[in-house]
Amino acid sequence: MDTRQRAQIQHDLTALAAGERSAYRSVFATLWPLLRRFCERSLRDPDLAQDAAQTALMKLFLHAAEFEPDRDAVAWALAFAAFECRTVRNRAAGRREEPDEAVLATVPAGAPSPEDATLEADLHRAAEEILGQLRPRDAETLRAALAGSRPTGSVVFRKRLQRALERLRVAWRHTHGSHD
Repeated sequence: MDTRQRAQIQHDLTALAAGERSAYRSVFATLWPLLRRFCERSLRDPDLAQDAAQTALMKLFLHAAEFEPDRDAVAWALAFAAFECRTVRNRAAGRREEPDEAVLATVPAGAPSPEDATLEADLHRAAEEILGQLRPRDAETLRAALAGSRPTGSVVFRKRLQRALERLRVAWRHTHGSHD
């Protein structure tokens, strides 16, 4: 999502909060694909994801009058989607049977839980997506730093890494919002 689209969503949701009914169509058309993709990545089931995204949009429209224009519209919408995804996962977890002790015995000691492994995979996928948005030189610099193959004592590399990290932070905030 580029800055123009984010600004348009911000404008449309602010208008909707102010009572402008004509903004419904634009808000839906812009947010629907974003929320559906977010839910699909989170739930890994297209049908459940579509239901979660639809419920998130319904709740967003229900609470549209509460939207504060100084808040980030995309982050606000994603919060609804995240809540719905969590609800779907909790509902599914409540239906699971207790695991058999034999199954538990096959899990290696010290291995991350399935939830931790899933979260790590999701973060890795999101980071790779953001790296793909950066300039090739920035992505190469960040990968070299992560791999530990950066030149020792290189002032040029440290400065390049500093700039690449700042661009990475900006790209992350534009894509995933900020907790600040």
